[in-house]
Amino acid sequence: SYQLKGATENLAAQLRLAREKAMATGTDQPMHWAPGFMSSDYHIHFASGYVPPTGKWKLPRGITFYTWGIHPTMTRDGRISGSGLVILQDTRGTRDTVSFLTSGLVLTK
Repeated sequence: SYQLKGATENLAAQLRLAREKAMATGTDQPMHWAPGFMSSDYHIHFASGYVPPTGKWKLPRGITFYTWGIHPTMTRDGRISGSGLVILQDTRGTRDTVSFLTSGLVLTK
């Protein structure tokens, strides 16, 4: 589905953007998967606990998290705190994956 592919690409893009922001500002950028939290499904969470309005996103209608691993933190040196993946699913059961590696590489499959 186009919505599933778009949601997967958007999630990957937000991870890449958080990595770039961490390197540019010298401040770690932790990403959390939290369906329904503060009217969002995933967000950048700062040490202060504050989630800025521009740092939270919702998945499209009919797209849900199937599973996820760790909550990654993009670090100021361009790396990610650990490797993991997020699998999204549409209403028909079709799944798509976003993978991230400690090297900082983010991939969609």
